[in-house]
Amino acid sequence: MKKAIYLLVLVLSMGIYTGCGKENTEIENSRMEEQTTPENSENDEIHLEDGLKIDFTRDYSENIKEDVDDVVADSTSLQEELTNMEKVTQKYTPLAEAAQTQGEMNVAAQWLYTIWDTELNNLWGRLSSSADRQMKENLLAEQRNWIDLKEEVTLLNIGSREENGSMYPLLQDSYLEEITKNRAYVLARELAKIKEEDFVMPEVSAKYGTFVDNQGTGDIYSSLIIRQNWEGKDEAVISIYRQGEMEGSFVDHGNGELSFTSEDGSVKGMIKIDGWNGASFKVTEIYGEFPFSVGEEFEFPFAF
Repeated sequence: MKKAIYLLVLVLSMGIYTGCGKENTEIENSRMEEQTTPENSENDEIHLEDGLKIDFTRDYSENIKEDVDDVVADSTSLQEELTNMEKVTQKYTPLAEAAQTQGEMNVAAQWLYTIWDTELNNLWGRLSSSADRQMKENLLAEQRNWIDLKEEVTLLNIGSREENGSMYPLLQDSYLEEITKNRAYVLARELAKIKEEDFVMPEVSAKYGTFVDNQGTGDIYSSLIIRQNWEGKDEAVISIYRQGEMEGSFVDHGNGELSFTSEDGSVKGMIKIDGWNGASFKVTEIYGEFPFSVGEEFEFPFAF
């Protein structure tokens, strides 16, 4: 079972629901910590549509679109826009706080994900209309690959519907909210380049994350997932060129360098995390059979 399941069971048993599917507090704080400035933090001029009515049978999609449009219109820069988008999330968080049943929690997670999906589509519309032909073609290919990859990446992180039962929609939408928010920042950065605006990407964890090598396609050829397991222990799950999955533990040396040892001790290596630029794994020791050689290094350039 994936760690997210155990975390949510713990959260539900305490009667608390936070509305997000982070692996732990450190990841939640470091992976997408907002880059605010005094100017942004003092900006109280974002006026959203009328207050939220708690109704788990209501379709909020149009309300969310209007709220996102308001943030876009009232923000003076893309940096400010992405920071202010949190106000939309804050508006719909009471849905998660009021949820009592699994079904209501699933519904609340859906709308929180929809906020960032709506912003992502809004950014893409502006980006595709502003980019030159070559840039648009490159971005379109990358965006299509991301869309194709996200289903498989979600499966790798939270498991299947059969494994998770009635909690699956909650786990799925919480994870999709997280990676869609990440992707929104990537598109905002590209649009900022066109608009010649300064844009600072948020800090990401130097210890945890999901990274893949897609060989420029919509399929995963290699994957690296670094996380805490349900017991709170650090673990890494590595698949190289689709030649099986290798799990093991790691020791954090700081600055994104992690020493990896497989469960059976037959393979050791060094993981290096380069934030938004992906990660790599270098084999340092082999004891027994392994399809690769000591010194080989593998790249996982696509960060989720």
